[in-house]
Amino acid sequence: MGHSSATFLRVWRFIALMLASLSLSLSMTHLLELPQRMQFDQRLWVEVTVVENLYRLFGSVGAGFEMGAIAAAVGLAVGVRKRGAVFYWALAGAMFLGLGFASWLIFVAPMNAAFATWLTQPVPADWTQYRNQWEYAHAAIALIKTLGLSCLFVSVLLDPSITGTVHAASERLRQNHLPAIAAHPLASARSRSRSNFKATWLWSVGLVAVIVVSAVFFGLITYVFHSVLIGTILSIAGILGIGVSMDK
Repeated sequence: MGHSSATFLRVWRFIALMLASLSLSLSMTHLLELPQRMQFDQRLWVEVTVVENLYRLFGSVGAGFEMGAIAAAVGLAVGVRKRGAVFYWALAGAMFLGLGFASWLIFVAPMNAAFATWLTQPVPADWTQYRNQWEYAHAAIALIKTLGLSCLFVSVLLDPSITGTVHAASERLRQNHLPAIAAHPLASARSRSRSNFKATWLWSVGLVAVIVVSAVFFGLITYVFHSVLIGTILSIAGILGIGVSMDK
């Protein structure tokens, strides 16, 4: 029974991560397109977005990815509810994905409804306000989903049943401090537990901090240089630099 439960959890994790990744891919498409699309004139922007409805499948197939990702993340959090930090990270992932969907309902859906009227009525003079809300809301949702997917990955990385990292660390401590363990087994066990807990949380918080800083850095560089390529290159360089610093 235990083996079956573990197998089911692994499969569920795979489904949750895949759906969250697919959901993020849709929003990331909007984010990467944003610099170029903001240079479109009214005719081109309305033609591509409203008349031709380039994103038609985003509202059908994409909606399935969106809702499936949230449901799978919630199910994953329920499945690991007794695993401490693993549960909290999975729950955070589900909450971020839910926040992304809520943001779409609040900021994007009303714009889509307004766009539908442009098919039969003249485009309003302040059309750029509609465009800006639609474009920047999608960009923000992409960053929110990035945090959600990152939290789900952290929940997997923290689970010793998947990575075995806690067992390996405990084994190294046992071998390096065998005399102390033999003399004071209870104190040594508590020390190992505190050390593992502190290292795990510091590593997790550091990882999320790198993700957040990198996302903000990417947005700023892309905005300043009006180039996704430059933003991507400099962001990767920044991530590697922060990673090397953390490793030291």
